[in-house]
Amino acid sequence: MSGSAETTDEIAESVVTALEDYQQLSVEVITANADDPEAAVKGLVALHLSWAEENRETATLIARHRNAVAAGPLGERLMASNREFFASMKTWIDRQSETGRMRPVSFNLMHAVIFAPTQEIAKLALAGRLKKPLPQYAEALGDAAWAGLLALPERQRDPVDQ
Repeated sequence: MSGSAETTDEIAESVVTALEDYQQLSVEVITANADDPEAAVKGLVALHLSWAEENRETATLIARHRNAVAAGPLGERLMASNREFFASMKTWIDRQSETGRMRPVSFNLMHAVIFAPTQEIAKLALAGRLKKPLPQYAEALGDAAWAGLLALPERQRDPVDQ
């Protein structure tokens, strides 16, 4: 990315494309670990951290411009991608609970438990406040995400929080 030489449209396209690609990688993680929810959760954490480490410039671009992109001309494309990604994640949760590998949990709570800590540590890394590479935090944050997921209450059938 060439910084100030990029137009708003180019930035928006970069943000949406990067998020679509990242979401596809996330779906590949849960698909590859379809029978092992713990490995899937830890894989999602590791993916997020390694992706942010390997794509620092793009991760920074997303952090700075995601909300503006969502409100702009590419907002509908971004929302459609999010809907598809969230549907895949919800289907994965349902399959895990139907097979007894995991209790049914709220998608919103699951998403927060897995991704909020990884996003926060990635922000610290992107700001230059960490000494170790992001992937070195994957094991601890993966264990914490799995423990957090196990601690979540069973989902109630409230369609707002599915």
